[in-house]
Amino acid sequence: MLKVTIESKEYFLRDKWEDNTVEQMEHAQEYLSKLPTVLDQYFYTDKEVNVSEQKLLDFYVDWIELFSDIPREYLESEIEVNSANDVSLITLFNLVFKFMGEPQDLEPKEEFTFNGDTYKLIEPVKTVGGIEKLLGGATYKHFVEAQALSNLFSKKQYRKWGYLARMTAILFRLDPNEKYDEEVIELRAKAFKKLPVSDVYSAYFFLLEHINKLQGSLVSSLRGKVESQPTQKRKSLLRRCIGKIKPMKLLKREFSILKGLLR
Repeated sequence: MLKVTIESKEYFLRDKWEDNTVEQMEHAQEYLSKLPTVLDQYFYTDKEVNVSEQKLLDFYVDWIELFSDIPREYLESEIEVNSANDVSLITLFNLVFKFMGEPQDLEPKEEFTFNGDTYKLIEPVKTVGGIEKLLGGATYKHFVEAQALSNLFSKKQYRKWGYLARMTAILFRLDPNEKYDEEVIELRAKAFKKLPVSDVYSAYFFLLEHINKLQGSLVSSLRGKVESQPTQKRKSLLRRCIGKIKPMKLLKREFSILKGLLR
């Protein structure tokens, strides 16, 4: 959380992922879902689009307002667009620009505390050979629902931050022996919208890691089996099995481009 002083008054800017709850990110995502096409293309594609300075400035003010308690009238009339001072529209926007994408620098947690209770990631299980399998204790229902939510979240057009709260409700629990219970998960998912993004993002991270490892094991296993098969069959089998789920595309434009437009 960053303290900002304007006209001798202190305000706060939520400039880190841990400063923002799932609920707050849902409000931001709702705003992005209504973004004009020209701005959506400007920020999220490689298309060459012309955006007026006024339209960009309006967007900067809206976006900063979503992540701070700075009065809108100050953003519009008291703060310079670009200056050598610590506080300017460009500076403030640069600090919250990352929230247009998804976290890239969070350390995943295998447990977190909420309302005095400690929730832990579904415990791994060990194979006969002593290898620890991540999320090995998850049932079919746990895994299928969590994977479906992760697939939706990874696609910008379908993404909802509430999916992360539900994934966390599915993959983290108080009792290691808890069985899959739709009602319990639903209640927990609603409560988990109060959690910071830094906590709920762990479920997404661990699920992707687990899926990638599963796919890697499957490809290795199939490759070994295919070696004894005719060459023409080998390619078709591997083509169907190789591939990893990738997180949402990173924003394709650096903020330095925006600075250049407004100098």
